[in-house]
Amino acid sequence: MAPSVERSDSTHIRGFSFLFICLIAISLLIGFSSAGLASVGIQEDSKSEALPLSIPGTVIDDGLNGGGPCPTALDVTTWGLITAPVYGTSMRGAYRGAELFAGPDKFGSYFAGVLPNGRVVKPAGISTQVGMNPLGVVLTSDGKYLITSNDDELDPSFQSYHNPMNYGCYSLSAIDTATMKLVSTWPSPPETSWPSNGIFIGLQVTGSGPYTLWASGGADNDVKIFNISATGVISPANTPLNRIGITPITPDNQGFVTNYALAQGVPPVVMFSGSQSGAQATWPAGSALSRNGQFLYVACNSDNSIAVIDTVQKKVVKQVAVGYFPYGVSLSDDDQTVTVSNWGVSEYKFENVTYDLVSHLVTSLLPAPNNMPDGFYVPVTNTSGNNPKTSSISILNAPGGDGSQLSLIRSVYQGHPIDELHTVGDTHPSATAILENGSVRVLYITKTNSDSLGVIDLTSNQSLGDIDLSPLKVGGVKGNDLVGAYPNAIVVSPDKARMYVAEAGINSVAVLDTTNPLQPKLLGRLPTGWYPTALTLSADGRVLYVANAKGVGTDINPNINTHLLPSPPSGLGSDPHTDSHCVFGTVQKINLASIDLRAFDVLANNFSMQKHADSSVVPIGGHPSRKIKYVFFILQENKTFDSMLGSMDSHFGPYASMIYNNRDGSEYPNQQFTGVTVNMQLLARTFATGVNYYSDSEESTAGHEFCASGTCTDYTEKTLFMPHGRGFLLDGGNPEELPENGYIFNNVARNGLDFKVFGDPTLIDGSDSGITSQPILNDPPSGNFGYPALVAGNPPGTAPLDVTNPLQNVGDVDSVTQGLGQSFYLKLPMLAILGGKNASGEPRIDTNFPGFNLNISDQRRAKEFIRDFDRMVSQGTLPQYVHIWIPNSHTGPAAKSPLITNAPVQQVADGDVAVAMVVEHIMNSPVYFDPATGEGSAIFMTFDDAQSTLDHIHPYRTPLIVVSPYARPGYVAKRHYSTASIVKTEELLLGLPPNNLGDLFATDLRDLFQPTYNNIQASDVPVTRVASYTPSKEGKRIWSLAERLDVSGIDRDSFRLGALTRLSIDADDLHRDAKSKRMLRSRSYKAEQARLYEKALKLVSSNAPRHNDRD
Repeated sequence: MAPSVERSDSTHIRGFSFLFICLIAISLLIGFSSAGLASVGIQEDSKSEALPLSIPGTVIDDGLNGGGPCPTALDVTTWGLITAPVYGTSMRGAYRGAELFAGPDKFGSYFAGVLPNGRVVKPAGISTQVGMNPLGVVLTSDGKYLITSNDDELDPSFQSYHNPMNYGCYSLSAIDTATMKLVSTWPSPPETSWPSNGIFIGLQVTGSGPYTLWASGGADNDVKIFNISATGVISPANTPLNRIGITPITPDNQGFVTNYALAQGVPPVVMFSGSQSGAQATWPAGSALSRNGQFLYVACNSDNSIAVIDTVQKKVVKQVAVGYFPYGVSLSDDDQTVTVSNWGVSEYKFENVTYDLVSHLVTSLLPAPNNMPDGFYVPVTNTSGNNPKTSSISILNAPGGDGSQLSLIRSVYQGHPIDELHTVGDTHPSATAILENGSVRVLYITKTNSDSLGVIDLTSNQSLGDIDLSPLKVGGVKGNDLVGAYPNAIVVSPDKARMYVAEAGINSVAVLDTTNPLQPKLLGRLPTGWYPTALTLSADGRVLYVANAKGVGTDINPNINTHLLPSPPSGLGSDPHTDSHCVFGTVQKINLASIDLRAFDVLANNFSMQKHADSSVVPIGGHPSRKIKYVFFILQENKTFDSMLGSMDSHFGPYASMIYNNRDGSEYPNQQFTGVTVNMQLLARTFATGVNYYSDSEESTAGHEFCASGTCTDYTEKTLFMPHGRGFLLDGGNPEELPENGYIFNNVARNGLDFKVFGDPTLIDGSDSGITSQPILNDPPSGNFGYPALVAGNPPGTAPLDVTNPLQNVGDVDSVTQGLGQSFYLKLPMLAILGGKNASGEPRIDTNFPGFNLNISDQRRAKEFIRDFDRMVSQGTLPQYVHIWIPNSHTGPAAKSPLITNAPVQQVADGDVAVAMVVEHIMNSPVYFDPATGEGSAIFMTFDDAQSTLDHIHPYRTPLIVVSPYARPGYVAKRHYSTASIVKTEELLLGLPPNNLGDLFATDLRDLFQPTYNNIQASDVPVTRVASYTPSKEGKRIWSLAERLDVSGIDRDSFRLGALTRLSIDADDLHRDAKSKRMLRSRSYKAEQARLYEKALKLVSSNAPRHNDRD
């Protein structure tokens, strides 16, 4: 009998909201069905029809606005009426009129709060804080302690405000389940030297108190063994062998990037491969333990294998090849069937490698020619035969439960055909659970990237189809359903009657009745914290434990006085050791016996629907804007709102500040980069700016995904904070990071419009961005370094920073660019859709616009854009959507060279000028505004994330500026926006449908537009190329210490780089103040400068993160 999904009558509850009645009407109009799975024999890539809505109602209490009467149908003509649930709320005091800020402690509990994306978390049950990024959980055999695997490679200087026991870095947490108190952490106290302590997902426990913990070691390529005392204290096992190394079985002479060794004299061309001599990576991940505790089965994520460890002998006794990026492991009741989920899409090999035939050592490693990738094509998959490796489930046999005899039976494909236009990303099979009930033996698989559960009959080892978990449908969306719920963890109750599925994208756990395993019934959804990642049940099935990777977001510092004027801080951390990285996870305990599913409204925590909206400029859907014909998006790097606009308190009032708080609550000033962002400040003052706008991401890889799609895949989220040991499998743009429906580029193309990209997304795995190669290799026409000169020591006003004047003898801000600014070493494609042409014949990517390469001036990028823009305008081939990356605001040393003496303000100033050049040129063009037709353009400007800089309101807050003939002049927008808000607005302006749940649930930016021409001319915002900022010799001395940091990859060591930047600017500020007071020769001044230098020297001399951080 084929499985199906039914709706349980138990979801019928009292108190239906009007909006729910409307949504029921919508379901009738767009065809909800209770048929969950197609019949046996369907194509394995087919998808079931939708489950009905599980939890009625979308009205939130606590002052949140649930909207009003809904339209007759939620479809592509009305999707612009959907907003974030905080829409219409208001802060109090100095910030009255602004919608609720992001942060915890909003609704009567510290763990109930507002997320940067404007959604709400109100986790069911009892919550407690643990370490950063918990991805794995396990209960001790007696249920007394819950252990979490906290998988984040940041350093221990990131300490929680809420619970000082929690620090950054890879760690383990032990919670007393009776009290839900954190009783111990490891390491404790945290090691400042970053010992070998990689942790990733897999946790198993043997013994009955004291206990033995087996933790998958991720980047350390091992399984670590710990003791847990009867009182819950975690410590490394006190035995000669407390770690079991796992070596790769992937061939070492066939081009695989995870197993190779360099011959002597062969330079490690791409330094972020993780090793000076090569890589031998296995990256142990998910695990399962035999019932007798003897055999531990471990998925080796970067080795495409499963390892079997004999826990008695403490050694690997078997290793079997499976599919790409094995992730989760499940074990049958009789210990004889082992299943492994294969998360990956493609294999990873070098583009051009030569080996010694005898030693297998690499004797030559060269990139693809012409600073171009291997190509623009759909990722190569392996989906046929008896052992498909792409997006599959490997089924293995351990005869008699003997893991040492493990062998592969077959693999079952769980993906779907991918293409460049419609289905761009694959399904991401991740967590699994086996349910055995009588003669029925099925495996459930969370197909995370497609919001579904796969089902495999383990008797026949055949796929039975999919269960669709999509929480919401939108009528009129062509092709794929909208995805973004991201089911990524699963557990079945001991009595086989219930199944619980974590949905990371909507912060919930779906509850299904599995009394009949082939006909599961969706009973409802439980609300969780931010981004649930792991589940486990008590032995009796009455208590559910949920790990939430991001908890409730950034901690509140209880020492901060939030009533200070004129710009009161929000209370969220703004000390030098806090930025957007500093997010701790949580665990929640839900007593299922006392929980009434009818009390929860998970959908209401994710979106609201408004009665109406002003569509004079931004439509609510179904047709393009009548005012805006061309949309431009300009992306910069890694800055908070205050770091760029904090000096503009005369314009922004309390939303701008240069005063921050130390850990003890005391204030300290820092102007950050406001001294050189003169062009951005002019644009912000002239046009519309969002002051309550947040990045959706902590770091750059995910940030670029959000900027291009409004969402981010589970693969990216789960590898974001631990990239080091993954070697070449990390840098972004890889096949596993592609959302199922792709990016805005795919959405534009499949709806018959044109687009072009300049610089992003070009940074893909295995690309060297000018860090370790000589500049001439990645920048052939110039080969010089491109930062403007800094002049110091002359009288005030006579020696400013001239951002058009390059470094003497080595700089270049004028040469024509050639190529993508990178060398590409892997046989991997760039996003396929970029390689084609628009209907006009215009290429979709400018292959002479450099991507991320800090050797190349942003002004050269701007000039390349201007050259190509003018050509397209003159030829009539300018696309409706243009995506531009101006990356040097990222800051950081370029290639290490004694010729470079740049400071971070140079790089930010360079980018500031380049953006202004682009904006000015667009404004001076005929496409900016046509008075005859009233049609014009909209330019959206923002940053991919807010890391490494400070903000007095929230570490995720970053600038948003809209430049347009229809932008509201000088407008200060106080609605709660996030990165996805830009994507949604771009799509609405172009008449596109939503692409995923991320853009659907965001509040759009229509508030920043007005229906009439604002009459602002380009002459009103002239480009300023001279900034009134002169760095001090003391500040330059501190910044010179950046040469001691490892910046061999994008965003590597970003925390120390950001801290050093601020110390350099502190020295400048101190110099400026002492000069104005004629105290440059005073002992106190010299002592304070010496203190800053010693602090900087201590920072760069400390042990770097062993795994290092790249964002």
